[in-house]
Amino acid sequence: MDRWILLVLIGLLPGFVSADPASVTEAETTVGNARSSYGSAEAIQQNFTTPLMSADAMKTFDDQSFDANLGCSGSQKFLEIFVAPSASGDIGTLTVSQDSDLDGTIDRVFTPGVPVSGVCANGAVSCNAGTWDNCSGLSWVVNGSGEIGMTPIPLNKLGGCYCVNNSCGTGLVMSNLDKVLNDLGGGATGALTSQMDYLTVSEVGVTGPMIKFYAQKAGDCAAGSPMLKAYNSTPGNLASDAFSASAADPEFNLITTSPAATADPVQIKSCQITRNVPVEEVTLNDIIEYAGGSGNIFPCGPDCLQLSLGQVGDNYWAGSCKMYERQVQFNVLDPSRILEAKINYAKFDDWMQIYADADLLWNGPYGNWTGTGRPPGACELSTNWVRSPNVDFKSYLTGGPVDFKIRVEVTGNGEGYALAKIKVDTDCKLKPDTISNSCSAYQSDPECTLMEEQVDGVWTYQNFVNTGLTPLPSTQVINGSTCSFTPTRPWWQKTRKYRCQVTGTYDFDDALERADNVQASTTNTGYQDYLKQSNGSVLTPTESLSVLEEVSVPACTQACKTRKPRLATDAVQNGVVQENRTDPNTFDYFFHECSAGVCPAGPGETVVQSCGCLNEFAEAAATLQAVRQASRDTICSSGTANPL
Repeated sequence: MDRWILLVLIGLLPGFVSADPASVTEAETTVGNARSSYGSAEAIQQNFTTPLMSADAMKTFDDQSFDANLGCSGSQKFLEIFVAPSASGDIGTLTVSQDSDLDGTIDRVFTPGVPVSGVCANGAVSCNAGTWDNCSGLSWVVNGSGEIGMTPIPLNKLGGCYCVNNSCGTGLVMSNLDKVLNDLGGGATGALTSQMDYLTVSEVGVTGPMIKFYAQKAGDCAAGSPMLKAYNSTPGNLASDAFSASAADPEFNLITTSPAATADPVQIKSCQITRNVPVEEVTLNDIIEYAGGSGNIFPCGPDCLQLSLGQVGDNYWAGSCKMYERQVQFNVLDPSRILEAKINYAKFDDWMQIYADADLLWNGPYGNWTGTGRPPGACELSTNWVRSPNVDFKSYLTGGPVDFKIRVEVTGNGEGYALAKIKVDTDCKLKPDTISNSCSAYQSDPECTLMEEQVDGVWTYQNFVNTGLTPLPSTQVINGSTCSFTPTRPWWQKTRKYRCQVTGTYDFDDALERADNVQASTTNTGYQDYLKQSNGSVLTPTESLSVLEEVSVPACTQACKTRKPRLATDAVQNGVVQENRTDPNTFDYFFHECSAGVCPAGPGETVVQSCGCLNEFAEAAATLQAVRQASRDTICSSGTANPL
């Protein structure tokens, strides 16, 4: 054990060496603050006792406030909830007993009258017994008289729900009894405290299938906590209860089960699995784009695009039986958004063909020009033709580039172009869910074991054991820049902890060897260190120690003695004291701690002894002896002399 203490002290040596007079000043300041807060009976009462036994806040030496309440005498039971599962696994019996006016008497007993199939943070779910069919929601509610009850509520208004009947597993209520009781009780007390500002829950006690809640009644603090008072008659329970409480305490568990404490080289890894629901928002430009050639693309409404094939205009060509060809290319970015695509307008003089990816879509004016040569008729038709082909070409818009070509034969002056209209879907949509999984490495590592898991607030794994609880599907609001969705999913986020074995062991041999060497070589002025290097060599530098000069301490606490006159109005068995005195006046004596050599005498007090190292032992002993002797017989009633 001594070696371990020395090992710790070695780590503290730099702190001792670097100490300076400033540390002494800081210590004196701290002591001064402590004495001002707890240096007298009045200060202890004001700063310690009263806050512990009331709602007043305690304060640290530097005047920071915090809550520390030892118990409220006004605590009394105001609510108890009893549960019992049925054969179907549902909570067949749910009895809520309430003292609604805090007079110490149960005056309200409530049962929902339906099986409870699921428990929620703010209510419960009732379904057909043993199933999750025909479910309805129940929410805790408080009426105007302060009485607790349950009222129907839509399921989407409940939160943190989980199933407890046989449709989700057997024996879930009893295997998770504490959680079921705490969740039901938490919802009920939450509803009560939100409606009754004067109600403060002070204690919670679970006994078997029943949970009891105690409250502090405003203005009624005198008798102490009923649960804490129980230790007065059964003090033996204090040790076992303390052990039970410490076993459930996370800090205690961390210390006793830490890798260092168990000599087990492990690491605790935390991770999350998150469901992402992306929103797809598109504009017209995200669906199809102009890629080059003789043509263009224009919006024709919020869900409409117009393509021009060729040059829009009039009589910009000339010739005699002359053939003109023009090409334009568009790039289809999102074919799933295209609802309809038709060539709805064509203007030409004299003949015209329209191609899509080398396929003839339409020809005019007579519909008989189907070949790749010249039209089957006269070159000059002496007409500026305008047609509405109404030709569907959606099948060509499958994604990627699509090429359009127009062929026009002109005699004299002429032109040739076409317009196409595309109807598109620009509504917001949800993209397929994606899962962000930072746990994948631990899931696939055989050296890692799932320690705990919380799914949307519901513990599904604790202490390496499956709890059998499953969260209900829930809904979240997913917002885009111009739209929002409320999808329902089985789960949204899983928070996990894994316990992973690592290579290597905890080895303190080098540290202990260093401690032995330092202990053996330490003198008042220095010591020889022992530092093992990574290559196996050892360095033994000689280090010096700086010893602080002893801080001078006063021989005593400077004090003074004062007195203050008053009438001797003290009463004893045979009357008032002053009636038995020749002088009706007497003095009260006081002792005060001096500050900077000054006696802080109170109003009406006269200094009897000034500041110094007072020693009143002789006077106190003489006074006690006089009192003792006064209690004895003034004569030898027994006839036998007794020693003083």
